[in-house]
Amino acid sequence: MDLVVCNPPFHVGAAVVTTAADRLFTAAARVLRPGGELWTVYNSALRYRPVLNRIVGPTRVAGQDPRFTVTVSRRR
Repeated sequence: MDLVVCNPPFHVGAAVVTTAADRLFTAAARVLRPGGELWTVYNSALRYRPVLNRIVGPTRVAGQDPRFTVTVSRRR
């Protein structure tokens, strides 16, 4: 697959939980071909970029404001 787009959930009730996002990032890394991209939009406070770098590959910020961040991760 060349492209996956993701807006991971981060709430379970009122609690902030990121385990679902980690599983989605892992699944995306599994289905992307080398060089394929994962575009992710998430709440800026969550700081997913280091996790995306580790799980998927090099990650850059494509856009950001105080509330939301959009990143592009390229599969190794």
